[in-house]
Amino acid sequence: GFSFQAEYQFSKGLDTVPTSGGPQRWQHPELDYGNSLGLARHWLTFNYVYELPFGKGRRFLHSINGVENAVLGGWQIAGISTYNTGMPFSVNFSQTGTGITGWWGGRADRVPGVSLTKGRSHSHDIVNGIPWFNTDAFAPPQPWQWGNSARDLLFGPGSWNWDMSGSKNFHMWERLNMNFRADFFDAFNHFNPGNPVANIADTRDGGNPVANSGMITGGDGQRAIQLSLSAKF
Repeated sequence: GFSFQAEYQFSKGLDTVPTSGGPQRWQHPELDYGNSLGLARHWLTFNYVYELPFGKGRRFLHSINGVENAVLGGWQIAGISTYNTGMPFSVNFSQTGTGITGWWGGRADRVPGVSLTKGRSHSHDIVNGIPWFNTDAFAPPQPWQWGNSARDLLFGPGSWNWDMSGSKNFHMWERLNMNFRADFFDAFNHFNPGNPVANIADTRDGGNPVANSGMITGGDGQRAIQLSLSAKF
């Protein structure tokens, strides 16, 4: 009465093809060589179905009948669970408010020898912001220059989710069969932080700082419950 299936996947993709915005310098697409967007390194997925061993014809409480069996017997639980590491992202810069006309933003410069993850936190405090990457490791390039940091250099936080269900079949009268089902999406009400604000400001020429730069301020994860009852003649 129990079945289980699991799959683990390790993936690494490198390309020169940004999925949005195009290359930073169309004359030199090789400068956009980096991690493939939307591709996590590790994925683990498993699913399961388990007929609970209680009630008439089962291992335990097999002698019960009537109302007791209708309440306790014939239940089945099932689910799909997923664990994955984070998605890649680039660190960009903005020169909004600098007064420099015609110089658009792009990827930031990488500051040599400075840790990328210094000060990283694994809390869930998105109200105050979760520090994820060290903004001191990046700087805006010199005016009219392109940033030298790699595309999709950093990875965001990983995530996990359990979707589960419980169901029971009822045989009522000679030709009527009914099925009760309760589905729990994000059964443990687990919150998964999203990627951080990956934009730094050029404040050298009067630009406004980005208050939440390097911080995670959002995410997803909220339990949803769905109940259903179906009949078959």
